Amino acid sequence: MWLKLPEKTLEPASIVKQTHFSNSDELCEYISELCEGKVILAFSTGKDSVVSWLKLRRYFKEITPVFLYRVPGRLSFIDKALAYYEDFFGCHIYRFPHPDLYSTIGNLVFQPPEHLDVIVEENFYMYDFEEMWAAIRSCDPENLDVSYIAEGIRSADSIIRGTSIRKHGPVSHLKRQFYPIYDYKKDDIVRELEAAKVKLPYDYALFGRTFDGVDRTFTQPIKEHFPDDYQVILDAFPLAEMDILRMKWRQEYWDHGGEVAI
Repeated sequence: MWLKLPEKTLEPASIVKQTHFSNSDELCEYISELCEGKVILAFSTGKDSVVSWLKLRRYFKEITPVFLYRVPGRLSFIDKALAYYEDFFGCHIYRFPHPDLYSTIGNLVFQPPEHLDVIVEENFYMYDFEEMWAAIRSCDPENLDVSYIAEGIRSADSIIRGTSIRKHGPVSHLKRQFYPIYDYKKDDIVRELEAAKVKLPYDYALFGRTFDGVDRTFTQPIKEHFPDDYQVILDAFPLAEMDILRMKWRQEYWDHGGEVAI
């Protein structure tokens, strides 16, 4: 789980690059030319990242999809989804730890007392996204150094995102990231998925979204439907069960009129 961080390099300040575009097609054409047809895709298995992959295939000759996992160990429903998309797109999906995995463990979330000394003594380093992507690029610098990171972020996601994209544009040349479907609406997402006849992962049936953490929102359905996967989560976060019990006890409290049940 430990990654070696490369030295940071900065581009000359005199280089001025385009940041605003008339639409996402123009953006993808521009980034493809800038990056020699190579791109890294931040692939979460969610609907927006799937549609981003469909879009990138039209403009880039070499796509490197990267999935960032939040739990050390293999979760069967995630493995099944990744295998499906590898088969559908005919491309290997690389797995790396999500920065949130490091921060969750480093901040002692759902860790028992006997784990604390080990984590603290190891000086558990918490990577941020910039450092994580730099470390990933260093695994294949010849191909990945030139690549920008594509993320399935859309203006329609929220007012804040829409305002930010209108102000700053759908690309950050400093972070080397861009949003290939930034101007897509819900109908565009549905149209792309139906046209490609591609499925969404089982996550949507379980959570209504993709797996995104180890709180009760996700662990309760996993415990009920995938007990083996739930045990994998407990192996890394032994006290995750407490979040489920907390809500159970809270409900029992209110079921008894706000009094402690004896």
